[in-house]
Amino acid sequence: MSNSIPECFYRISVKALITDETGRFLLIKEDNGLWDLPGGGLDHGENPQEGIRREMMEEMGLKPSTIAEEPEFFFTCINPKGQYIANVVYRATLPHLDFVPSSECVAAQFFGLDENFDKGSMYPNIPIFVELLSKSKIKKDQ
Repeated sequence: MSNSIPECFYRISVKALITDETGRFLLIKEDNGLWDLPGGGLDHGENPQEGIRREMMEEMGLKPSTIAEEPEFFFTCINPKGQYIANVVYRATLPHLDFVPSSECVAAQFFGLDENFDKGSMYPNIPIFVELLSKSKIKKDQ
C-alpha cells in the first residue's frame, strides 16, 4: 500500500464570508503580513460549520452568530506552501468585531470590491475570491 497522496487530493479550507452593511467583506491579517478570509483547514470528521466555528475561535476568539447551511462559493488554488487547496466559502455573521489578536489574526478589516488589492499582501485565494464575488454581484444587479 502506497502512502503517496493521489494527484486529485485537495486540502479542504472552509472560509467565512462576513459582510458589513455596505457590502464590504471581512479579511483577517496573519502575523506573516498576509490577508485571508476567516477560517481554515477542515479537520477529519468536522462538518463545515463546525470547522468555521473552531477556526474563528482559534483565530479571533469570536463565535459566529450564524453560518449558512450551503456554500456561497467553491474554488481551488495553490497556497504559498505549494499545496492544492479547495476553498469552500459560507456566509456568516458575527455579533461584534471585538476580536482577540493571535498569530493567526493580528488585524481585521472590511474591504470593498473597488479597492486596489496588493496581491503581494494577500493569500493566493483572495484575488480569485474577489473575482468570483465581483461576478456574483454583477449577476445579482442585472
